[in-house]
Amino acid sequence: MIIDIHTHRPYPQPEGIISKALRPDSAETSEMKTCQLYSVGMHPWDTQDTEDAGLFARLEEIAAQPNVAAIGECGIDLLRGAPMFRQLLVFRRHVEISEKLRKPLIIHDVKADDIICGLRRDMKPTQPWCIHGFRGKPAAAMALIRSGCHISFGEKFNPDTLSAMPTERILAETDESTLPVETIIARLSEVKDMDLTEIIRNNSKKFCNFVS
Repeated sequence: MIIDIHTHRPYPQPEGIISKALRPDSAETSEMKTCQLYSVGMHPWDTQDTEDAGLFARLEEIAAQPNVAAIGECGIDLLRGAPMFRQLLVFRRHVEISEKLRKPLIIHDVKADDIICGLRRDMKPTQPWCIHGFRGKPAAAMALIRSGCHISFGEKFNPDTLSAMPTERILAETDESTLPVETIIARLSEVKDMDLTEIIRNNSKKFCNFVS
């Protein structure tokens, strides 16, 4: 059962969702194994050349595969990547694919909390959204929570933010960390003063729309 919602570690990751980036010049998604779960998306750093409708069609085709559990990572980065209008265009297309395929969204959010909250309010998605690798302050996290987002914590996180979090919205990830996900969850559990292992397992199951 999934407990690592977002990892860039190589296959196999039996308890993790491996994130694969779709780029115009990349064959990364061709390496996907049928026995592994993945997320697939266009990272906001790679959105300079994503106006080709064929690339979005390719994303939807790959994302429709049964071993793709989520869409992303995608998102908004105010410090890096394409101009904002293009990042917004690409992100909206990811939301549309997420809704069409009924798969959750994993989001890269750098200084764009207000934008993400606004997009969620305007687009009214039915699928869950997760802000991955969150390190921000409690107020920002609570705004995202109120908008309906989940928050995923990795090796580096703000303890005050985690302390303020409702347990039903907490997810965990390794991302690019070398630490085992169990170690990361142990650190999260210490801050919350409770064992979060099964809580995070159940949250991951619900987030990914797994029914069994």
